[in-house]
Amino acid sequence: MFDPISLWMQGTVLWMKMFKQQQEAYIRMLGAFAEKLPQENAAGLAREAEAVKATLKAANKPAKPAVVKAKTAAAVVTA
Repeated sequence: MFDPISLWMQGTVLWMKMFKQQQEAYIRMLGAFAEKLPQENAAGLAREAEAVKATLKAANKPAKPAVVKAKTAAAVVTA
């Protein structure tokens, strides 16, 4: 029996697997490049990694929504 949902899911899973494989290959490539970058010592590399980690934590922190005071009906009408 033909089931379009199952067919669609099989295609989706195929593309998700392919996308994951591409991401993993890209990460491996970046790791290989990073190994070849010259570093004077391990302390410099650790400082650089900590700086990047701090930047990522700050960037991933969601902003607090601004609190807006509700206006009364009279204030809205006169405004």
